[in-house]
Amino acid sequence: MNLNGDFEGLTLSSILQLLCNDQKTGVLTVSCDKEESKVFFEQGTIIYASASSEESRLGFLMRNDGIISANQLQKCLALGRENKRYLGKILVDKDYISLDTLKKYVTKQVETILYNLLLWKKGKFEYKEAKSNLKGMIVTQLNPMKLILEASRRIDELSVLKEFIPSDNLVFQMSGKVQNKEEIKLNANEWKILSLNDGTRSVRQIINQNNDDEFAVYKILFSMISSGLIEQKGEVQSDDTMGENDYSAILTVFNDVLQAIQKNILDELGDRSYSLFEEIKSSLKIEFKEVFKDYHPDNYKSSNLQAISSSLAKIDVIEDPKDFLISGFSDYSFQVLKKIGEILGSNILIKILNDIEKVLGYMKKYQAVSKEKSKIVSDMNNVVEAINLEFQITKKGQTKGRLFSFFSR
Repeated sequence: MNLNGDFEGLTLSSILQLLCNDQKTGVLTVSCDKEESKVFFEQGTIIYASASSEESRLGFLMRNDGIISANQLQKCLALGRENKRYLGKILVDKDYISLDTLKKYVTKQVETILYNLLLWKKGKFEYKEAKSNLKGMIVTQLNPMKLILEASRRIDELSVLKEFIPSDNLVFQMSGKVQNKEEIKLNANEWKILSLNDGTRSVRQIINQNNDDEFAVYKILFSMISSGLIEQKGEVQSDDTMGENDYSAILTVFNDVLQAIQKNILDELGDRSYSLFEEIKSSLKIEFKEVFKDYHPDNYKSSNLQAISSSLAKIDVIEDPKDFLISGFSDYSFQVLKKIGEILGSNILIKILNDIEKVLGYMKKYQAVSKEKSKIVSDMNNVVEAINLEFQITKKGQTKGRLFSFFSR
């Protein structure tokens, strides 16, 4: 039996129940926009799942929980590419984790993919009967009905959370009640979300930067609101414009661009992903070196904004500071992408360009037409064209087609 079509709402749960009840063996592929997940069944039991989202990848989950370091992950990924071996087996062979830990995180990975999948409101699905080829991989045994019940509980809980956070256009910032950051006890993902609440990003932007793990983000935001860590600053409006002497909107867009780049290279470069943004400053055009001297995408936005504003104020010959800053950020983005291409090759660049498209797509939706917005899109269009020429990346294929169609609007 092969199935395919569109789904909305709880239809996907019905499909999983059907495959479970009929004890099917095969692969269910579910897609929405650029996201795709695969669920592997054996006699009605879910034995494995994979997803395009980085948050669902095995290495990311273990690194995010502090089970392995970024350096250990980088080494094992390199060995996996060289020897065509699975990451989990390499981690066990290196004694970085135990076999029991691997099994635990494979199950967690599958559950994470499925919970996120069941939160999708619409998409396409295709089921094909086939014997799964998962030789050498750790498989699990999950009952789809239990997963559906848990997903239903999450959906109900999410509706309650949304009563306290009624709009994903709301913007939060750290409250003045937080005096000593060293006293705050948070895990790595909670720290990341806290840092993104800088008074400029909306809830939707934060969710997008966490690969649409909506339930987890809402829970963390709710706990931070309840504990007084963050407070509401305002709400993003469709007619927001960039103030005359305010560089924060420009900084937010490019900070999101550079963090999207950093996210994609973290697994490959480990700790060097941080230093790369410092190394690249020597390659900037001379007129931009001073402006970005104290900038880094990992810094707090307030620190970056103060450093850049101070540098721009010292330059007397700039006719249009915002225009100049956008040109500087575009040069910075180009130099970073070029360096990554030289180190990691064109495949990683294609993934990065797709993430940049998401950032600019959000800007297009929520910021009104302005001279600055037009220049950002125009300059980034030039950056993408230059990178494609530099590394001979063609426009062939669905992903590249969508990317270039956006920039040509």
